Amino acid sequence: MSFTPPVGGRGRSAAARRRAHVHAQRDTDDFLRRWSMLMIVSFATAEACGQHFGVTKQTGCNWREGTHRPCGDAVDFAMQTLPRYAEIMWG
Repeated sequence: MSFTPPVGGRGRSAAARRRAHVHAQRDTDDFLRRWSMLMIVSFATAEACGQHFGVTKQTGCNWREGTHRPCGDAVDFAMQTLPRYAEIMWG
């Protein structure tokens, strides 16, 4: 297999390339709202949130306020340890 694409691309026009990925759009604001709600219902304080995930109190506060989102490992840990994850995050 060559690492060089064939002349003219892979046979897709620019319009076809755009159509192929229209359905896969991220809504980061919605994720932040849901993550914030999960942190609020799961932990009484930002400090408790931080301790659970092994992050600082400030990070826990940012997650509860919905100003920052977590890394993938924190999301994976939340899926495994928070009983209301599916209800809140997947609705």
